[in-house]
Amino acid sequence: MSETSDTIVTYAKDLHWQPVGPLDESGKGIFVSRMYGDLETTGPTTFLMKYSAGVTAPPHIHTHDYYAVVVSGRFQHFLHDQNEYEVLTPGSTWFQKGNAVHGDACVGDDDCILSIFWPHGFDVTFVETASA
Repeated sequence: MSETSDTIVTYAKDLHWQPVGPLDESGKGIFVSRMYGDLETTGPTTFLMKYSAGVTAPPHIHTHDYYAVVVSGRFQHFLHDQNEYEVLTPGSTWFQKGNAVHGDACVGDDDCILSIFWPHGFDVTFVETASA
């Protein structure tokens, strides 16, 4: 990291990734590296989120809206079916309204990194879905 009175630069090698949820036996999972705000309080929060290659988040909701940008990797964001939208590649964006059940997956051989802005704070609740 490099810091002056006017600028703070954090290099990719210096990012601090913390898991948000369980990791599998090989250490794969979902991680965040906070850029602004925090994960515990309401208020604007921005972080990078990293999904290990092949990881799928179970159905979940967030209380508040958020805005996301794919930075790297091949990512899927969906409400009902994993294939309802095309695979999102770097530069792709989406807006997610709060309290809508959705899922996410990192597809392909590389990890996925997202930049996510939460105007009113981050939270997550995993939900059960009805099975057929």
